[in-house]
Amino acid sequence: MTKKNTLSEITVLPILESLSFVQTHGASVARFGDGEVDIMMGHSIPYQDYDEILAGRLREILSRQSDEKLMVCLPDVFNNLERYNTNARAFWADHFSKYGDFYLKACQSSWYGSTFISRPYIDLVDKSPAQSSFDALKELWWNRDIVIVEGETSCSGVGNDLFAAAKSISRIICPSRNAFAQYDLILEEVKRVPKEALVLLMLGPTAKVLAYDLMLQGYQAIDLGHIDSEYEWFQMKATHKVKLNHKHTAEFNYDEAIVFEKDSLYESQILAKITSSIERKENLMSSESVISIIVPVYNTSAYLRRCMKSLLNQTYQNFEIILINDGSTDGSGLLCEEYAESDQRIHLIHQENAGPSAARNRGIELASGDYITFVDSDDFVEPNYLERLYQTAKTNDTDIAICNFNSFNEERQSFLFSITSEMFFEKVYTVQEWLDQENVPKNNLFLAFTLTTFKLFKAELFEGLVFPVGRLREDDATVYKLYLKANKIAFINQGLYYYSQHATNLSHNSMQMDVEGMIRNAEERIALLTALGYDATQHLVSYQKRLEKCQRDAMASGQITLYQDISTKLDLIRHFKKNGGEDA
Repeated sequence: MTKKNTLSEITVLPILESLSFVQTHGASVARFGDGEVDIMMGHSIPYQDYDEILAGRLREILSRQSDEKLMVCLPDVFNNLERYNTNARAFWADHFSKYGDFYLKACQSSWYGSTFISRPYIDLVDKSPAQSSFDALKELWWNRDIVIVEGETSCSGVGNDLFAAAKSISRIICPSRNAFAQYDLILEEVKRVPKEALVLLMLGPTAKVLAYDLMLQGYQAIDLGHIDSEYEWFQMKATHKVKLNHKHTAEFNYDEAIVFEKDSLYESQILAKITSSIERKENLMSSESVISIIVPVYNTSAYLRRCMKSLLNQTYQNFEIILINDGSTDGSGLLCEEYAESDQRIHLIHQENAGPSAARNRGIELASGDYITFVDSDDFVEPNYLERLYQTAKTNDTDIAICNFNSFNEERQSFLFSITSEMFFEKVYTVQEWLDQENVPKNNLFLAFTLTTFKLFKAELFEGLVFPVGRLREDDATVYKLYLKANKIAFINQGLYYYSQHATNLSHNSMQMDVEGMIRNAEERIALLTALGYDATQHLVSYQKRLEKCQRDAMASGQITLYQDISTKLDLIRHFKKNGGEDA
């Protein structure tokens, strides 16, 4: 590779040749412009503060020779600058006076694609080639599923036909400013989409790093920057940069006096929103702990408003709500969008239906709070739910605080059972003492023990622990492991949580059919408690009762082989007791 001594020796392919290369090879694209150079030189730009890690990643990518996997692009301004209007020529002359030496040192590849694949119109003196450029761009996504990764003010393609040729459009919405602060989260969200999809990136300097990392993962990802503004100007035959009133405009970096036109189609395209979570946490009161409320949502549109109202009206306001829309088909997803737009503390993720365990696991990944609580989207809570649990945990220095619950039947509009004021007590348990409550029916302690909801956990307890995906009774298989990681557990016998029972709940029939799962959970727990040196006596009592119940359920559901296996286990236990063995 011959060392370059003048800027004119830097070779940049024209726009159409660059697009042809991308189309032919299915290449990803990382485009470098003045903003990326500013970042690499240690400066902030209007929508991205200087970040040392970001600057390092940009230098790494810029030093890479373009190939069939990734085309690295530079502005096509090193030769024939007279093609551009007076303002553009003046801008680049000033830019090179500051950073010319940087380009000579950093840009030593034999060729580059054109950064201006996303700027084929407004700065050109002769604008007639723009039609061909846009036609070539549209060929890239013709009849393809595309995923647009953009800032929350970009609204790319809204109000125009730029992406009309695509087979489908999905969106991942990110912070419009300082997106790189959320880079890991953004990357993980994009990696959830099929690799056959074309990923279009409109996210400033962060887009370059995404394009590179996604290319390594087997995706085609094209950094397109301000293509939407350029296309709007092209359609209106603008001769200079005109501010758009309904979305972000290139070079107008403050998004003032905009009335966004985010219609229902746009909202339905959103896979995930990663918006303002950094600001959300900064705005929360730093004097108190942040509580992450994880709410899995699946087809609960009839109850979701009640749930959200009860959470937003909490007396303890230092919280974030993480809504995980688990592939709802009843309009719940749009309701989630409505709430996410209305309160900066609400963070929303849409995912394909994968069940409550996957939704909870995703919420745990996203949680930024010091504590975590789970609320089901058809349930609701008292206004002091968070405050009571938090105060109880802090006052007693416990890793877990638990309240009791009331069971509410939606069809009858009545309580199946409730915790009255006369039943109130508060107690701090050692881990062993709380483990022994697993089989206590009084005050429904056996349910308070098992269920994931109406509990406040220190977030650190979830390190290395996930809910089992694809299994019923996921609470029964998981929650006791959190107890084992705790220092002690506080319990208040107060009905601060309302458990909703209605026809669309998970049917009792499916639970009854999962006889094997019920037994497996008990056996796993006993084995782990014994291995850790805990007294499992009460769990052995509970285990025999489970076997007897499951024996009946197996017969009733026609699971004869399982019935016989359970009968064998019960016979062994009874034989052991009959012959003088220890009481279970």
